[in-house]
Amino acid sequence: MTEPEQQRTHQDLTVKGEAIQRIYGNYQAWRYMVNRRYQRKLVWTLEEKRQFIDSIISGYPVPIVLLAEQKKESQNLFEIIDGMQRLNAIFSFIENEYDVAGHYFDLNTMAETKALLDDGKLQQQQPTLARDVCVRIAAYTIPLSIYEFANDDDVDEVFRRINSGGRKLSRQELRIAGATGHFAEAVRLISSKVRGDVSATNELPLNEMKKISITNRELPYGINADEIFWIKQGVLTKEQVRESRDEELVADILAFMLLDEKPSSRSEFLDDFFGFSDGQAQQQRYAQIELATQKHTIEIAETDFQRVLDQIKVTLNRAGRTLSQLLFGEQSPRAPRYFQVVFLALHKLIVLQNQEVVDQDMLVKLLDGSGANIPVPEGGRWGAEVRANAVNGAAGVYGPAFGPAKGYDPAQVRWITQMENILTQSYTEQGAYDFKQGFIRLDGKDQFDEESFDKILKTLAGIANIRKGVRGYVLVGVADTEPDAQRVTKLYGVDARPFERFFITGIEHEAVALKKSLDDLFMELTTRVKESALSEPLRDYVARNVKAVRYYDKTIFVFEAQAQDEPSNFGGAFFVRHGNKLAEVPPQKFGELYRRFMAGM
Repeated sequence: MTEPEQQRTHQDLTVKGEAIQRIYGNYQAWRYMVNRRYQRKLVWTLEEKRQFIDSIISGYPVPIVLLAEQKKESQNLFEIIDGMQRLNAIFSFIENEYDVAGHYFDLNTMAETKALLDDGKLQQQQPTLARDVCVRIAAYTIPLSIYEFANDDDVDEVFRRINSGGRKLSRQELRIAGATGHFAEAVRLISSKVRGDVSATNELPLNEMKKISITNRELPYGINADEIFWIKQGVLTKEQVRESRDEELVADILAFMLLDEKPSSRSEFLDDFFGFSDGQAQQQRYAQIELATQKHTIEIAETDFQRVLDQIKVTLNRAGRTLSQLLFGEQSPRAPRYFQVVFLALHKLIVLQNQEVVDQDMLVKLLDGSGANIPVPEGGRWGAEVRANAVNGAAGVYGPAFGPAKGYDPAQVRWITQMENILTQSYTEQGAYDFKQGFIRLDGKDQFDEESFDKILKTLAGIANIRKGVRGYVLVGVADTEPDAQRVTKLYGVDARPFERFFITGIEHEAVALKKSLDDLFMELTTRVKESALSEPLRDYVARNVKAVRYYDKTIFVFEAQAQDEPSNFGGAFFVRHGNKLAEVPPQKFGELYRRFMAGM
């Protein structure tokens, strides 16, 4: 028996069936976890969900759900290895998020859903399925296979193996599944930020996944697929994003950005970059991309990618057309390789040559119709020299719209992608984020709101007290309710820019109302932080990290907080965040706050 086989004998396997009602009880107890390192987005269509529920109603057998048991603190949790889509289809149907054949699950069928109905946490949709059908659904037995694994590597390997046959996963999903290298991590992070389905951690309860999942318009939650950059701009189709082709595109671009010797664009090379191949030459390519990523750092790779992408977004906003329309004059067939050339040409100008756009209208004009002159081959392979020549040629075409950068200041760059990521992350990590429409009360008196500013500082202390390692933000210039945004519009004539459920108002109008320049207001706020009642070292951290960032044509002030070595206070008072609410800690609970904070809980 080999060593790996000996290790596998220590893994306990339990195979059993459990009624949907019991499984739903575990879901309500937040016991099902999703590891985003290898799990797909929630990508089943509404029709696929309905077909699965119809199979249950008909009494047909369904595939086994594979779980890995985790023992955390006093609770046993279950990481979903295979079956996330099925479980989500069941739970979302039970909670009346969609119907089957025009009828909804009767919430009075199960004690758990009836309690949620009585508490107003669920709402019964009409008409309902017959009670006997709902009872049959609740009693239906789902086959479960529950493993106890010694380490994460075993979980990753099982995930790869069960999905390597058939069409369960695309090739890119298999590449990324369980890949732990620096390059794979950079691709994961960048891809998630471009799509907008970001989360603060890799592990999320299944209950939270739907808030940042990619859905279609028929489902009342998540990120609308039509608004994802790749789909909206005509670069990829919905089906291609479902298959993680966006991650494949990011990997192709990132490898070109990082490697001095530019690689060909081909599937086999991508296999190598993710460590998905054997052989000496393949392992050498893996080592090269890993070294290049480490030298460059994941953080800088993310920043460079974001700088270029944000410039593309600004230019397309100026043009009032999608990228595909701008390049070809109409909504052409999907064009991922044309996007690569445009992106890498702008990367050469902005990052490698340290230039910036000096004439936005000229850049729009130079991009207009330029797709016809970009040489892109048909077929799977794209030679290194041909690709490099296409990038260099496009950079030459777009170059006249650029000039020498005045100096790269990360605090002043456009924060389009970063802002949208923070707004999305707030869905799953409410305590670490807060949003304020401004520093002035909306009473028409144009006076700085001292009380509101103190609350911002107290909120920053509360964020820093969540637990060790936490970083969070308070964004000023973002209204989180439509009435506030409408009030700003009425008072100052400002048109808010919507994103998801937020309204970006900016703070330019407040600087005008206070008779200050943006720079003067920024300096005053920094001084206020330095002279505030925030405890050290948090006060110094906040003062050093205040940012004025651009979101399209809006300026947002960003206040950043990070947990210090011990809990922070404001004027001797300690604060904590419960969801998006701020609460003061009474003196008798100081000890509990310290214990929880130091334990990282």
